[in-house]
Amino acid sequence: MAPNPDFEKIRVKIIVRAWKDPSFKEKLMRNPRVAFKEMGLDIPENVKVSIVEDKANAFTFVLPTPNVDTKALSDQALEQLAGGQATVGRTCKWCPLA
Repeated sequence: MAPNPDFEKIRVKIIVRAWKDPSFKEKLMRNPRVAFKEMGLDIPENVKVSIVEDKANAFTFVLPTPNVDTKALSDQALEQLAGGQATVGRTCKWCPLA
């Protein structure tokens, strides 16, 4: 399942605006739900939102939620599944996916 192109466009616009507008970046870091809504992305209240800014001396590792029962899969099948998890929002049940 590929991400919704509209979601990807909004994601890119949020990043670009944060890079260009320090006050928007501050809002995004302080209250991402409000910043996202301002950019056209309404996040449900029951969804926790975390924003992490990459730094030159930091490494951020996101462990995605598997969308299948991993106990029933072989190591090879799990590796294939994990390889396809790189796209933002892929396993997110509320994200606007295609």
